[in-house]
Amino acid sequence: MVHLIKVLLFLLVVSLAACGSDGLDDLREFTKNAHADRKPTVDPIPFMKRYQTFAYSAESLTDPFAVLNLRPKPTPCPTCKNQKDNRRKEPLEQYPLDALKMVGTLTRKNRYWVIIQAPDGSVHRAAVGNYMGDNNGVITKISDEKVFLVELVQTSLGSWVERDASVSIIE
Repeated sequence: MVHLIKVLLFLLVVSLAACGSDGLDDLREFTKNAHADRKPTVDPIPFMKRYQTFAYSAESLTDPFAVLNLRPKPTPCPTCKNQKDNRRKEPLEQYPLDALKMVGTLTRKNRYWVIIQAPDGSVHRAAVGNYMGDNNGVITKISDEKVFLVELVQTSLGSWVERDASVSIIE
């Protein structure tokens, strides 16, 4: 008898659960009918032009990707001095010019020196004719606010060109 009551109770719970609604019937109806009258439009596949073959007929010419063509040979510059000098490098030549800072000047008996601070914190004194920067920069003039240099740089074609540069005092 207890067993029969359990079975009837189970059937009653199942039948009540089947009769209940989850409240989503209107949402299901909307999604079913919302786009029923629309048909998707698909753009046609674009027309592909036929590939035209090209026969390379310059095998006998110089290879543009050869190592010799990638690194141009430097041309000598008769007006550019010191492009390949064997002098001993000065301490300020081991740093790029933009890393050096002018911190002051010294004067003694009409001779000017500039005080330059290197990136490692060391302080150096230089005069007109000294070198600084990694492009063979020669100091040409010293003022209270700037140091003027002439650098010797190599162009992309391999020729050497003199370029004016300067380092200003930091404030």
